Amino acid sequence: MLIQQAAVAAIFVATIGALVFSRWRASHIFSAALLALIAGQLVSIDTSLNKAINPGVVTLIALMLASRALERTALLKLFARNALEKNETRSLVKLTGLSAFASSFLNNTAVVAALIRPIKKQNKIAASKLLLPLSYAAILGGTTTLVGTSTNMVVNSFWMDLGYPSLSFFAFFPVGIALLVCGLVVMLLNKSRLPNIQIVEDEKQYFVDVKIKPESPLVGKTVSDNHLRNLNSFFLVEIIRRGQSISPVRPTHIIESGDRLVFSGDISHIEELQTLPGVKLFAEHTGLMSDNLIEVVVASHSSLISKTLKSVGFRAMFDAAVVGLKRNGLQVPGKLGEVELKEGDNLLLAVGRDFKSRKNLDKHFFLISDMTVEQPLSGQLNFAVLSGFAVVMALTIAGISSLLGGLLFFIAGCLAFRVIKTSELKRLFPFDLWLIITAALTLAEAMMQSGLSDNIASGLHALFSQQSVWFAFVGILLATILLTELVTNNAAAALMFPLAISLAESFSVSPISLVMAVAFGASASFLSPYGYQTNLLVFNTGGYKFGDFVRYGLPVSLIYILVTVALIPYFFPF
Repeated sequence: MLIQQAAVAAIFVATIGALVFSRWRASHIFSAALLALIAGQLVSIDTSLNKAINPGVVTLIALMLASRALERTALLKLFARNALEKNETRSLVKLTGLSAFASSFLNNTAVVAALIRPIKKQNKIAASKLLLPLSYAAILGGTTTLVGTSTNMVVNSFWMDLGYPSLSFFAFFPVGIALLVCGLVVMLLNKSRLPNIQIVEDEKQYFVDVKIKPESPLVGKTVSDNHLRNLNSFFLVEIIRRGQSISPVRPTHIIESGDRLVFSGDISHIEELQTLPGVKLFAEHTGLMSDNLIEVVVASHSSLISKTLKSVGFRAMFDAAVVGLKRNGLQVPGKLGEVELKEGDNLLLAVGRDFKSRKNLDKHFFLISDMTVEQPLSGQLNFAVLSGFAVVMALTIAGISSLLGGLLFFIAGCLAFRVIKTSELKRLFPFDLWLIITAALTLAEAMMQSGLSDNIASGLHALFSQQSVWFAFVGILLATILLTELVTNNAAAALMFPLAISLAESFSVSPISLVMAVAFGASASFLSPYGYQTNLLVFNTGGYKFGDFVRYGLPVSLIYILVTVALIPYFFPF
């Protein structure tokens, strides 16, 4: 038994270490942990398969697929249109309130992604004054209901795996609504901490790579003679010649055949570069260029990070070519095909017909552009989709039907009326998240079966033996908050859940209070752009720096901790 405990402990520690210190995707790390458990005969394959079809996990997947139909409605666009006005305070109140409300029922990442573009396009208020509160409001709104955030659903799946009935739809509401109200008040009182970054004119500033063809009339003439310094929307940043960089570019530099010119400018006026004689944009000389452009953000879990477009075969992988690249406040030297991608990079893509049917998009990108959206739903379909989802929620809340059953019928109806397509569901299937939860549930089972979680809990119990269980509860909460800033929110919840259960058993108290500490702690990402997907989405778009998250997020984080510490034991007694 001691050998088993040591082996499980080694896998547990290695998993945390890899999540914190490596650049590997979380799904790969948890998959390796799962394989190690099976190879070491610490758990059986049957156990893992049972975890994979946990009702809570299946419900979470169904909810994420159903949210696609809601994204297609006009709901979020109406939210954005009605929220933005010239008065900053009123706009902030409306935007955060609507974002929080929508995030109570929809995936909060989808909510933020849908609202980013309207905020960028308006010229009434600096986007940097709105985007960070938007992200935080979406996080806070997600804590109010069972379906508001994947974290709550993940914790619920763990809870159900222990044999407990599913947490109710509004189980999180008493604490979540207090967090939401207090958080919004703190955000409004501290709105002066938000940076005033004027990115209205250069919000579409991308680096664009242009190749000079041999027959181009630009060849043999200087930059000045070719009027490349007089472009309205673009600035010549760099010339790449035979693998060497020429920067800064002087007016007397002579253009040669084969030169790659790197421009920075407003991508909405890309035609200004296309009309230059004898040149090809990067997307054109990689075999794809169109009038339909899609803007994406490279996700933190993407395997494209630290690789170049050329090395990964970007065109073949996604049926898309990169027209331009934008990186938060940093110069991006070199040809687009040879630039190493980083998390949070904005890419402007010229896409082919197969782009949307590719199943790997969500593994690498967040789509934030509405330049190539589908045909809008008719008024009748808009009403039908929203009403159908409302009925599912109402039946679930009333206890008439299960959430999973209602969602399955809702998805079937959306497929029947072609609101969503089967290919979309295949592409949107959250395989990585499903794999992470399955592996984490299996790891938790191994920790409990081997007695490791009990031993850890006993050690923690001894540490807090002179104190009440309240101190252990606070310790679990703070540890989860720290872990969610270092890794992902779902990974933090998965790793801390078994410890919380064992610690509650060691104190002979109800486990629900410590479970709620894990659930709410895993959603408390207000200090880092990398701790939560919505933060990463607004990081580059708003022109923020890491310190902006700390300055604005610290008061929110502190009030979040105070409210959870005060209210969780009250509504969920030990």
